[in-house]
Amino acid sequence: MGDSRTELLTDFLFRAPAAGGDRLNLRLAFVVYLVWMAVLTGVARLGFAGYEAGSTVGLVVWLLAGYVFYLSLCCTFLPAPTAWVVMLLASDYLAGLVGLENAVVARLLVVTTLGALGTAVANLNEYHVLTFLLRYRRAASLRRARFYQVAADWFGRSPFWVLMAFSLVPIPVDVIRWLAAACGYSRWRYFWAYFLGRWVRYALLATSTVFLALEPWQIAGIQIALVVLATMRFLPGVVRRLQRWRQQAALTASADVLEPAGQTT
Repeated sequence: MGDSRTELLTDFLFRAPAAGGDRLNLRLAFVVYLVWMAVLTGVARLGFAGYEAGSTVGLVVWLLAGYVFYLSLCCTFLPAPTAWVVMLLASDYLAGLVGLENAVVARLLVVTTLGALGTAVANLNEYHVLTFLLRYRRAASLRRARFYQVAADWFGRSPFWVLMAFSLVPIPVDVIRWLAAACGYSRWRYFWAYFLGRWVRYALLATSTVFLALEPWQIAGIQIALVVLATMRFLPGVVRRLQRWRQQAALTASADVLEPAGQTT
């Protein structure tokens, strides 16, 4: 019995991506995602109604439902920052508003687990969108490219741990999610890899917020710093594009000057 469980766990963590067609019912997947978002919206509305009636529990429900809703949207196609909302929900400032200053452990567990769930749902929906895009012939031709073959070989050695490790990094690495979808990696392994990775990441953020007693303005500063670091990865590409644009503009200007001089009457 123990050996079979070990084999199942080993297969789950180390199984390489499957090649070929995805066989996913994407229409059903998108409907489930929309239902999930609608349920969160309904829960948030109920919570807000309770808050307006003077219920502290209603305020908690509204905040948590809005928190999960926001994180369920954040992905490559909507690259909104996530660290600030995790830290704010875990902060003593917000806990003081709802009378949960002393429930530190419960607060950290709820914020971390719900946050990881929301992000994992967002990434699963992104996986479905990427799979949909890769069904087109032009996008699917990328699988035959040399760079894809090399990347897929590297990714296939330990895909679960690669995804989990990259989900821990505070700077987004979108290409690894594209690679997982292109390789046809199991969407449930993909989901759990991101859930566990983000759980650890959000636990670190939430715990740091509580034990450093961070204020909202400090949380905002940390998030701004992370956004700056994330945008710096695009800086070299922007500089190269500006240089090419200037060179093309200079060549065009030179051609405009030389053309009249070469004309004869």
